[in-house]
Amino acid sequence: MNACEFSHRRSGLILGALLLLAAPRPAGGEEVSFKIARSAAKPKLAEQFTLRLELSCPADYDVKPDTSSFQDEVFELTLIKRLAPTASGAVKTEVFELEASAFNTGISTFPETTWLLTKGADIKKASSPAFAIEILPLYDGKKEKEGIKDIYPPFSFIPWIRLILGALAAAAAAYFLYKKFKRTAGGPLAPAVADNRTPYQFASDALAELLASGLWDEGKVKEFYSRLSDIFRNYLDAEFAVKAELMTTNGITRDLKKTGADIKTVIKTRELLENSDLVKFAKFRPGQKDRDAAVASLKELLAAFTRQKENAAAPVRAEELKF
Repeated sequence: MNACEFSHRRSGLILGALLLLAAPRPAGGEEVSFKIARSAAKPKLAEQFTLRLELSCPADYDVKPDTSSFQDEVFELTLIKRLAPTASGAVKTEVFELEASAFNTGISTFPETTWLLTKGADIKKASSPAFAIEILPLYDGKKEKEGIKDIYPPFSFIPWIRLILGALAAAAAAYFLYKKFKRTAGGPLAPAVADNRTPYQFASDALAELLASGLWDEGKVKEFYSRLSDIFRNYLDAEFAVKAELMTTNGITRDLKKTGADIKTVIKTRELLENSDLVKFAKFRPGQKDRDAAVASLKELLAAFTRQKENAAAPVRAEELKF
């Protein structure tokens, strides 16, 4: 057996019918273990493939992926889906499906993935192990080469002048109808009613509308979390002039510290925004319990920041009363 055949056979043994890795990863003294499995079929270039990851840890910890730490030139993580967990005594096993794509052929190393384990204010990190995986070419090079064929269909003449004239005529007709409707409608528009709600009232009403919108029941989880995040960002802009809509989570928490917000409120703000980003950008699929926790967290933050603003304004009003 020559060296090339030996190397090929060894790769086949490593990347056989089922890849199963189990490696303990300590997280601040707590024992955490991982198992990663994939199907026997080898993934192809740029095609999505699925990994099944099982994470065992103490039952009193919540687990979520830290997608911001996933940086790799070969692999792209496109979806993380949480499956039903199992529990045995003081230990539970969280199960996730990871969808990824590879952009290089041959044997590459799928990188470590960081996971956050939280219990109240206690936050720990654990990393699932890296492993080798073989990526096949998208097309089979053994197929017979096809003959020469046209890339583009035969050229056909397009009557551009007629199309342009038709478009101009349609635009003129639309403008005529608009002017006619405007004349028949008549009368000035009624002035807009002033919205005298406070930022807290406005955000609370927007949250109530979101909960009644049915987005969650329709399975539109990403839209639900996007609107939840927008409600909070718009509130921060209205209450503290923090341009949160255009800022990253780090930028928002940095500016909130300047307003005098206590550290616990800032940490809860970061957690809410990061969880929303996981759903919006990493396609993380939260459950009903996660949604209720996010809504409760937003209500607590709105109340906390409103109290902070009122307390800051109280000494000013007291000074105004002095003669």
